[in-house]
Amino acid sequence: MRSIVRKLGHIQVVFLITLSAILASEVLAYIIPQIFSFPYPMPSTPIVTFIVTAILTPFLSWHLLKLFFFIDELEQEMNYLATYDSMTELFSRQAFFKHSLALHENAKLTNDTYCVCIIDIDNFKYINDTYGHSGGDKVLIHFGTLLRKLYDSSYIVGRIGGEEFSIVSSLDITTKHNEIQKIHDTLATATCTYKNTKIAYTVSIGIFENTMPESITFDEALSHADNALYEAKTTGKNKSIVFNNSNLNTKVPQEATHLRTRKLE
Repeated sequence: MRSIVRKLGHIQVVFLITLSAILASEVLAYIIPQIFSFPYPMPSTPIVTFIVTAILTPFLSWHLLKLFFFIDELEQEMNYLATYDSMTELFSRQAFFKHSLALHENAKLTNDTYCVCIIDIDNFKYINDTYGHSGGDKVLIHFGTLLRKLYDSSYIVGRIGGEEFSIVSSLDITTKHNEIQKIHDTLATATCTYKNTKIAYTVSIGIFENTMPESITFDEALSHADNALYEAKTTGKNKSIVFNNSNLNTKVPQEATHLRTRKLE
């Protein structure tokens, strides 16, 4: 019903309500006297009923619908803010985990594999210190736009931390690695423009392929991708590392783990 009202618009709905009210009032003006054996009203009564209804109904319904559309728009805006990151227009942290966990549960049922990657913008503190937080925000927006262009709706792409992003998709590791390479290739030539200054930046990426979703939880898959990311960050940056068992021996500091509880900066 709400979608129909939204599609028709304010004026059309008021017109339909008024027309319905006029028809209903005229029918009732005739039927009620018949039911209760009242003498039928004077000939002018239907005209009076029509005029009163035609005046009062639009007045009352207009203000009620105005309130309805205001609440509806506010609800849509709140839903958008809950679903998308306001800066990058990618999935928000909450929406990212919601969709990713649903994909994980589906993979358990179908025994499919999926890949998780975590992306961190290199030297982001230096960017903030050099160009200010507004410059850093511009880089985040630029990178968000890049991800939206590279990956369609079949990928779950979200911003999960200050300068951290994640991509989840039902791809094998070879395909996923090739897809991720597009990010490095694009950033090799693309720059972010801020106040007539071109800011070049790179990213480090950790990738994990969950081939056993029935036994490896999504949290664990994300943690493995985080371990691979940490290795990429500590071995030169601007690269992608695919998780393997040797990453388990890497000592990852506490602040680089537990992404589910990490707060936005």
